[in-house]
Amino acid sequence: METPVMTTEQKGCLAFYYHRRDRGGVHEHRHRSHQISITIGKPVDVRWWTANGGRTRLTAIDGNVIVNPAEEPHAGNWDGAWESIGFYVDAGLTAAVAEDIGLSRAAAVQTSCGGKDAATYGLARTLLQELDSDPLSCRLYAESLANLLAVRLLRGCMHGGTAPSGALALSATTMRRVDAFVAENLENNLSVSEIAAVARLSPFHFSRCFKARTGMGPYEYVTRQRVERACQLLSATTLPITEIAYRSGFAGQSHLCTRFRRIMGTSPARYRLECSGRPQE
Repeated sequence: METPVMTTEQKGCLAFYYHRRDRGGVHEHRHRSHQISITIGKPVDVRWWTANGGRTRLTAIDGNVIVNPAEEPHAGNWDGAWESIGFYVDAGLTAAVAEDIGLSRAAAVQTSCGGKDAATYGLARTLLQELDSDPLSCRLYAESLANLLAVRLLRGCMHGGTAPSGALALSATTMRRVDAFVAENLENNLSVSEIAAVARLSPFHFSRCFKARTGMGPYEYVTRQRVERACQLLSATTLPITEIAYRSGFAGQSHLCTRFRRIMGTSPARYRLECSGRPQE
């Protein structure tokens, strides 16, 4: 019997899960979203069946990836304890990304079983480590990650297996509009779609053009702007750190502390203490 240890709430276009299964199996079933399942931990012998891929037998080891396309029936059983992490990626979002990269909206995500994908594995492991700060509550992060995973799911449909390159950078005028919108809405739960609309681009094309202009993705950029806002509030007010987190656009104090430490190299509390000891200019 499959026992979910943890599954995040669906964040619009993405959900993340961690499963630890005892010896056993799952009966034929299907998902409304594309499923990416990644084995972690000790090897386990697995027998897997999908409607399109037929029967597969493998020894799943750390980093092995199984992709079950949306609505494709699949089933399986395993000979020992099996630990995995993975994602559910919205099929509608994947169709939209397919169109953006020059494929048909009907481009089919391919069933795969037992391969490896170091990038997806790294993303999943990082997310598992950070779930205490609930990063998927940030729509910008969830949507950015979902777009990236959609491209990886569609690699088999692309010529050469890679996404198109050579994105044009945003113009200075468009960048000013984007900057102004982000500054005015920093405390809101922004999404890539909302910011892309300001630039009059699709979310996928906006993310690529934005990175060509700034050297970072929308999530990293907005996170840095939020940390700067938090720095201002920490040094200029006596507001509780929890309140500062919300006013800066973070999901909560834990989320703020994780990002703040990563960018500033210290905690918000320590930063405020150091600011209070600085001489006034």
